[in-house]
Amino acid sequence: MQKKYEKLKKKYRLPSFDDINNEFEISSIDNDDFLLREIRRKISEKIEAYTKFLEEQALQPSTDVANMYEFKVFDDEERREIFNIYKRLMFFSRFSIEAGLYENDEKTAEFIKSVLDEWKEIKKKIMKFIVKVKKSWMEEKDIKEDLGYMG
Repeated sequence: MQKKYEKLKKKYRLPSFDDINNEFEISSIDNDDFLLREIRRKISEKIEAYTKFLEEQALQPSTDVANMYEFKVFDDEERREIFNIYKRLMFFSRFSIEAGLYENDEKTAEFIKSVLDEWKEIKKKIMKFIVKVKKSWMEEKDIKEDLGYMG
């Protein structure tokens, strides 16, 4: 697979195999007949996981106790920042769908390059919020006050 990727890398001026593999674990791809499409799918899976986290924990929590608890960790300014990250991830999610509809390597390569150009910065921004949520679970809080518990 790596040899196949190297040919595509030269043709479409893609990032190095190691960079993409480190971020999106593309070496786990089983079928490399449509390698760039499979890479796009791997990238999309990760983007979807982070958009779901940001949506459920910071923007629009469900009635799940963990989501409601974590939602209260963020203030309005942080939620604005989170929404900006969310918007960028949603742009990439929709770009992936568009590239999938084109079903050609040029559009898929464009998607891959576009994501990789921004991914490390997006990841740093998300990390800040993940750390805050993680730390919140170690704080002593009154469940009635924090969740609006009615029981």
